[in-house]
Amino acid sequence: MKIFEYEKGHFEEIYNVVHNTIEKIYPKYYPRNAVDFFHKHHSEENMLEKLPNEYTKIIIENGMVIGTGSVKDNEIGRFFILPEYQNQGYGKILLKELENKIIQNKYKEITLSSSLGAVFFYRKCGYKYYDYKIIPVENGENLCYLEMVKEIKNIK
Repeated sequence: MKIFEYEKGHFEEIYNVVHNTIEKIYPKYYPRNAVDFFHKHHSEENMLEKLPNEYTKIIIENGMVIGTGSVKDNEIGRFFILPEYQNQGYGKILLKELENKIIQNKYKEITLSSSLGAVFFYRKCGYKYYDYKIIPVENGENLCYLEMVKEIKNIK
């Protein structure tokens, strides 16, 4: 396993990690219109615009990008591990890398938005939720997620 900073040549692989994970995991927690909302939120255009302005790391295993996560100020975002590599420690390793970047920048807390499927993972990593958000999507369906926070003093 290797961890690298994002380079433009990784874009397609990162895009695929994000969208493959959304498609395989999110339907277990969300209605179809909410899943489609996530796909649009992480559209090619949005990602191409945001990635150059974020600190982004990728995990490579066996020559393949299997995970990614980004930092903007003190917020972790676009954090995805391919489903077949989840529950094997890769997420914790990547999360620690991103947290360390925020610590270096002298913030007092780390924030993130968690999908319903990832809440347990983040809670195990010391995050607490402070707000429950609902975004109405098509056909009267809702996308629900949690805003979470971790105080820097709790990071070892």
